[in-house]
Amino acid sequence: MRTPLLLPLLTLVLSLPSLPACKASRPATAAQPPATTTTVAAPLPKQQEPVLAFGRTSCFGTCPDYTARFFADGRVEYEGRKHAPVEGNRTVKIDPAVVQQLLREADQIGFSQLRDVYSKGAVDLPSTILSITTAKGTKSVRVDEGGPEGLQKLFVRLDLEVNKALGVVADK
Repeated sequence: MRTPLLLPLLTLVLSLPSLPACKASRPATAAQPPATTTTVAAPLPKQQEPVLAFGRTSCFGTCPDYTARFFADGRVEYEGRKHAPVEGNRTVKIDPAVVQQLLREADQIGFSQLRDVYSKGAVDLPSTILSITTAKGTKSVRVDEGGPEGLQKLFVRLDLEVNKALGVVADK
């Protein structure tokens, strides 16, 4: 009874030494790099600080509440809260030239010389906040009411760029 089982087992044991020979008989592919080698350049580390941070705060009504952080490489990190164009967190990519143009527009209106706060004391109004970081440091301006016309136009442009980046179509 043991003989029928012994024959297949013996055949298997005797064939094991021939298996490595089969593997070695395949043609070598020395021209191909090992599987762990990659020729793609490693991604650059993410820039740590945004060059421009723009946000709107909520009010007692339906004012949009969101923050958008623009990086020099064109990355935009967005956080939409209540009544925002898009609610939730998103990271989108825009042309870095757009970010540079926004910084130039801020420079043209003398952003670094603006007051830190424009307010008339009302507490139920939303705020618009813009912070710009350069080699000289960070300058922030908060507008609750009023503010220079050039700054208001820059806010409209920033809103437009945020909406475009998010794929939100204005219904105007």
